Amino acid sequence: MRYRRWIGNAALLIVLSLGCGFFAARLDNGYESRDFHCFWVAGRIVASGGDPYDPQQFVPAISTIPPSPRESLVRCGQRLSYPPWTALALAPFGALPLPAAATLWASLMVAATVVGIYWTWQFVGTRRIPWPLIAVLVVCTAPGIHTFIEGQFAAFTFALTAGAALSMRRERDTAGGIATALLSVKPQTGAGFGAVVLGLAILRRRTRFVVAAGAAGLVLAGVSQLLRPGWIVEFVRGATELSSSIADRATIWNLAGSWPLAVVMIALLVTAVAVLIRGRGADDADILGLAVSFSLVVAPYAWNHDYLVLAIPWSLTIAHAGQLRPLLRRTLTYATIIVAAPLLWAIGATIEAFLRGETFYAVVPILTALLLAFAIRLAPRPLLSGEAL
Repeated sequence: MRYRRWIGNAALLIVLSLGCGFFAARLDNGYESRDFHCFWVAGRIVASGGDPYDPQQFVPAISTIPPSPRESLVRCGQRLSYPPWTALALAPFGALPLPAAATLWASLMVAATVVGIYWTWQFVGTRRIPWPLIAVLVVCTAPGIHTFIEGQFAAFTFALTAGAALSMRRERDTAGGIATALLSVKPQTGAGFGAVVLGLAILRRRTRFVVAAGAAGLVLAGVSQLLRPGWIVEFVRGATELSSSIADRATIWNLAGSWPLAVVMIALLVTAVAVLIRGRGADDADILGLAVSFSLVVAPYAWNHDYLVLAIPWSLTIAHAGQLRPLLRRTLTYATIIVAAPLLWAIGATIEAFLRGETFYAVVPILTALLLAFAIRLAPRPLLSGEAL
């Protein structure tokens, strides 16, 4: 019976994903002139045996993207900014016509989003927060909408992060290690969380988790090096050049204006969080929730759609708030929802619109970390024994 139910749910998810993907691709004209168009062009270069890290190949290819070569260069950059294993994964999409590739990509995004919502619900605790609220935090906030409009990777990193966190908590070490390694599809934003979850696995003596993550990482790097020797070095060099050439990113490094000041701000945030949770017996779920926030705080390269993964700490904060007295519960819940939705929309409608910059978005993961720390501080310990985790 359970096997049949699993088959039915999987079939329903596939049908739902394909239907939504077809609709999304047609609604957005196959992601023409969107971020996915850049990924598709990179995939075509890879599929034809070219090098997407070579500006002499990449720039002429993306110059065909409407509305103009100049805007395409701003959107796509002078070379692919993702690692070689991600470039290879884009090759099958590049082998398809853009409408078909966009439909498949959108379908996979829908599937990843649904799975990510479900895993987040399981991770936080099914009796602690309703899943429709998590869905709203994912789908109806600015990061979720921008992810689907642009055809970005955030849906996949959200699902992988939730999967790694849930696997860590439920001691499914092999799956968790593989999910952690796969976060390297976009290491710019996932490396911080990956380091914390691996550190926690070492601390908890979860050898299988660490081995699975290391083995999966070696497979990704090994296959990439075998098929495209030298691409790893090209990616590292290109990513460094890209990071230094873009002054407007949603990171604390751009918000602070200088790396020494950014380091001071990060140290103050770590100190504030440590003081808040000290003596409260934060469990692994709390640590991983904070790790998601800090991963984006310290990310060297991020945009607002990358904040989709913050639905995990937002959900965890609201779950903790549910254990508090009515006034505290409402205050913490509303504060989290304000950070997740109105604040992000307000930044987009004012600061980004008038100053044409995304830098100020970096306050969102900072506030998210502080809200979760407050929730950990205020929530009673231990958790109720009847809760489902």
